[in-house]
Parts: sequence; C-alpha cells; structure tokens
Amino acid sequence: MAKRGLRGGFIGLLGIFAHSVQYRLGRVVRAFFALAAKRFTIMLIPHSQRGSLHLQVNAVILVVAVLGAVGLVSSFFYYTTMYTGSSRLVSHQSREIERTERELEAVQSELSEVIKSARLFDGTLQSTLSNLGLSYPEQQGPRPDGTGDLERDMIVEAVDAGQAPQLQEIQQLASFMESAVDPLEGIREVLGDQKDLLADLPNFWPIEGGTGRVVMEFGPNRHPITDQWYIHKGFDIAAPVGTPIVASANGKVIEIGFDHTYGLYVWIRHKYGFRTRYAHLQSIAVFEGQQVFQGEHIGTLGNTGRGSGSSLYFQVWLGTDVVDPAAFLKISNEFAYLGNMR
Repeated sequence: MAKRGLRGGFIGLLGIFAHSVQYRLGRVVRAFFALAAKRFTIMLIPHSQRGSLHLQVNAVILVVAVLGAVGLVSSFFYYTTMYTGSSRLVSHQSREIERTERELEAVQSELSEVIKSARLFDGTLQSTLSNLGLSYPEQQGPRPDGTGDLERDMIVEAVDAGQAPQLQEIQQLASFMESAVDPLEGIREVLGDQKDLLADLPNFWPIEGGTGRVVMEFGPNRHPITDQWYIHKGFDIAAPVGTPIVASANGKVIEIGFDHTYGLYVWIRHKYGFRTRYAHLQSIAVFEGQQVFQGEHIGTLGNTGRGSGSSLYFQVWLGTDVVDPAAFLKISNEFAYLGNMR
C-alpha cells in the first residue's frame, strides 16, 4: 500500500511539472505571435522638399534584418583583420627574403675574393715547389674550356645539373685545398731539413735575445789597448756584464778554461769541422763533454782577461783556420756596428 501511495504521488508531481511547462511554453508562443503581429513604421525623411517615406516592417523581419546586419558587420571586421594580418606576414616575409638575398650576395662576393686568393696561392705554391725541386701533384696545362689555374688544378667532383654555381665553386675550392696538403707537407719537410742544417752551423747570435752591438769586427783593426794595427780574428760584441751567452750551434763542449788574454772561455765543437770560442765570460754554466743545442745558455758575459770593457769575444774556426763570423751570423741575423766599420 505504501509503494502504491509513493508511485501515485510521483505521477502527480510529474503531471504538475508537465502542466507548468506546457503553460510557460504556451505563454512564450503567444508572446512570439503577439510580437509578430505587431508592425513598426520606419520613416525616411530626405533633405529635399519631397515627402517622407514610410515603411511598415514586421517585428520578426526587423529582428532578422538587424541580426543579419550585425553578422555582416562582424564578418567584415573579421575578414579585414585576417587580411591585414596576412598582409603584414607577407610584408615581413618579403623583407626577410630581401635580407637573405643581400646576405647571399655578400657571401658570393666573399667567395669570389677567396677564389682569387686561392688562385694567387696556387701560383705561389707552384713557384715555391719549383724552386725547392718538388713537383706539383697534378699535371699542369690549360683545358679546352679555358678555365683558370684554380679550376685546372682542382679535382672537380661530380655535381648535379641543377646545383647552384656557388656550391660548385665551394666544392672545387675544398678539393683544391685538399690537393694542396701534400705539396705543403713536402715544403715543411724541406724547411725542416734546412732548419736542422742551420742548427748545426754557427749562425745563431751568441748573446741571448739578439742584444749587443759589434764594437770590433773580423779583420784589420786597431788594438784597443796598444792602438797598433793587427788582425782581429773574431767579433767583439758589447753588452752589459751578466748578459746570458748562448751556443751558436748544436755541438759538444770540448774545453773550459781561463787565459790571461781571453779570461774565462768555452770551446764548442760542431759538425762539419766547425768550432766556436766564447771568451771574456763572467761565469760558465756548462761542463766539458756536455752536449749543447743551438740557443742553449752556456754562461754570462763579463770583462775577464785583457779587454777594454764588457764584451764577448766570439770566434768561428773551420778546421785549423779562423773564419769571419759575419759570413754565418748574417744568415739568420741583422746586427749593427758601433765602430770600426769597413
């Protein structure tokens, strides 16, 4: 009985709700038709003397017209905004394209300069190799198409028919630089051999840092003490006391001693029969039998022995004969004289 009562009450509530909805919906429909039945008069009054124009418009039509006008205006503003944004984007992209084109033109100009420099380098490299007695890795000779030295000497890789000319030039330049490695390596070996040869010859300036001046050279000179003419058999190089003295070439220390005339001195024997003597030293930093290298510290300059001031007495011997040190020192040095110039 209770269940039947609850069911009946629920059905009653549904009925009441449906009646209420039906009632409200009916009111809305009646109000719509009432509004549709109304008519509005629109008056158009011209500036001229003509009479005004009266238009009677149904309310529904008026609402639809207003909504349509609003839609048209909204669509106009929307598409105008889209067009403006697209125009700005196209303008920005155009500026970017122009900037990229300018950069590409600058790159192309720089590439042309690099190719010119490479051609100059190619000619210089061929001349250098010829002077050194080395051969260029590629057979020289102009091509029928008249290409220049750079294109002639490069191993041109296969490129696509539609490939940009600038990219082809870059590939050719890369191939040329790669082909130049072997000749440069040959030059390096030749220069290395020459450097080794020079290191065994007494051509290195015997005072550290290239300091000092020649106050008396090899040959006929007036003696600084007796003022008599005599044959000076070396170089007198003036510098402050304590200035480091270095070996003029690779060699072996064969004698260290003191002499009334030369003061403290060091003899070094080199290859090819050369010997060098360093005299008037203040101190000695090597020992007999020691192997020394060109430019290695062997002592300090002083004023020992018989002399007119602080200076290094430097001699070069070939076998049993003394030779002019200038013939060797001028290979690697430029030095000035204080006096007694020929």
